[in-house]
Amino acid sequence: MAIPAPPGYRAVAPFDKTKHRLRGIHAGAQSFAATLHSFYLTVPEFVPAARSYPIVFARDEANLPQPVVLTGLEPGVNLFVQEGRWVPEAYCPAYVRRYPFHTARVTDPEGRAQSLILVEESGLDQHAAPVLLDARGEPTPAWDPLRRLIEDFDAAREQTNEFAKLIDDLGLLEPFEADINPNAAPRKRLTGMLRVAEVKLNELPVANLRELMTRGWLARLYAHLMSLDNFAALLDREAARSRS
Repeated sequence: MAIPAPPGYRAVAPFDKTKHRLRGIHAGAQSFAATLHSFYLTVPEFVPAARSYPIVFARDEANLPQPVVLTGLEPGVNLFVQEGRWVPEAYCPAYVRRYPFHTARVTDPEGRAQSLILVEESGLDQHAAPVLLDARGEPTPAWDPLRRLIEDFDAAREQTNEFAKLIDDLGLLEPFEADINPNAAPRKRLTGMLRVAEVKLNELPVANLRELMTRGWLARLYAHLMSLDNFAALLDREAARSRS
């Protein structure tokens, strides 16, 4: 069964209690993210992520606008990974924290859909501690919080798809360019992004605003809008890295 690997992963295989027992997560596992300048973001992450990164939208293969965080201004450069680890002062996206694991929806022989946990095997290490599965292939205490993170991420992705569809149906998104021109670094222009049009948000009928508020999504939209001030901070970080 060939399953496409998500962005940043090279290849994934089913997580197997025999094949992958007595292995922990490789110490430098987060280095997989060093060449990604954007990451999928889920709705529950908007507020903490907005403190460190611009949150923008980009359409996926199904033309659904997906929220992403920008962690760099150039393809292939992530300004928040140093020596294989996410910098401690910035929020680390759940997409990164769940690595080397991933999930896929598959159909069993009876035609029932189920979620399959996958792993990029190079992210596991037989010398790393703590191990996730013991010698019998049974989960250790170290596996439980990681399993919950994987499950919570999947649930949050479903919620995010609902959120993205609603704001798209409401016509709230508009294309925009970021023209970054701070004093301490060269000017840059980023294109191909979507953002919420604040004027359109303010003009929504009361019933639509109430739905967004009731579902906790109105606050996330404002977190997204405030996060757009972080473009200049990204450029400053890039300039600081080039000087070091």
